[in-house]
Amino acid sequence: MTARSKTNQAALKQMKRIYYHKDNPYLDWMGYEITEDNKPSYHHIKKREELIRDKENTAATVENGAYLGKHSHEKLHEVEILDLELYESWKYVFQVINKMGKYPIPDVWKMIENLKKQTETLLQEEPKVLIKKKKETAKQIQKNKIWQNIK
Repeated sequence: MTARSKTNQAALKQMKRIYYHKDNPYLDWMGYEITEDNKPSYHHIKKREELIRDKENTAATVENGAYLGKHSHEKLHEVEILDLELYESWKYVFQVINKMGKYPIPDVWKMIENLKKQTETLLQEEPKVLIKKKKETAKQIQKNKIWQNIK
């Protein structure tokens, strides 16, 4: 296990303790169930490159993390490529949860359910982006998508 992976795991453990709720202990922040097949993962709200640029701590922290299941995390990265505005909405909700510092209130769960529906609709409508030979960043893919719309 790498040092980065260890800090992710430590932050996840802290987040699980802070955001645990006896009535809903197995939901991640995108409203999906945490299961043996969908284990918790740490999502950096602000990417490492942004943290370095802004001269901030790059270690995984509770304040910069979102508590997601593995499958939710994958979906979120697909959303980042396909719909940047929806991705930014998710980031906003994660920041709200972190600022609250406790289990999300019902109004936040309503926002999560709304974004979850939009995410499911988007991922059903858009073809999945699978890049095997050349790994492209979200910015490159977004740029290519823009150019395709212009042509």
